[in-house]
Amino acid sequence: MKNSIRSILAVTAIAILLAACAAGTADPSVSPDQPTPSVAPTEAPAASPDASPEPVATLTVADGAVVDGPGTPLADALAGDLSQPILVRGTLFLDADGNVYLADSLVDGATPEFGDTRVAVDNYPTDGPTWDMADADVTGLQEANGIRFFEDTKLYGTISQ
Repeated sequence: MKNSIRSILAVTAIAILLAACAAGTADPSVSPDQPTPSVAPTEAPAASPDASPEPVATLTVADGAVVDGPGTPLADALAGDLSQPILVRGTLFLDADGNVYLADSLVDGATPEFGDTRVAVDNYPTDGPTWDMADADVTGLQEANGIRFFEDTKLYGTISQ
């Protein structure tokens, strides 16, 4: 008799718990109090994407200088004292027209797309072994859409605006 009463109590408790759980699971998609979300964008898209930003300065690489260290990020170097040579860190790239630039970052290596802060680089080779894809495994050179680049590069020189 005791076992049957315990069984009835246990079944009743389980039934009450299941009923309480079932009552709390309403379909959230059927709520008349909430407005229907809009699929329209909040801002109109730009007519066309911006072209690559123009270089804000020129970095002239120092001949024969041997410098080591962490390097200063390009944006910080541009904001600092430009009267002295500096070791600058960024992404070095050679565009399809043969121009060399140093950008503050690599946004997307597949496209490739670089950060908005960039400087033109003078006194740096545009051909030869530096840009040879045959040695890319050793040098870290990458290429996408005809643009060759080194993702993390340090250059020592003077910056002029």
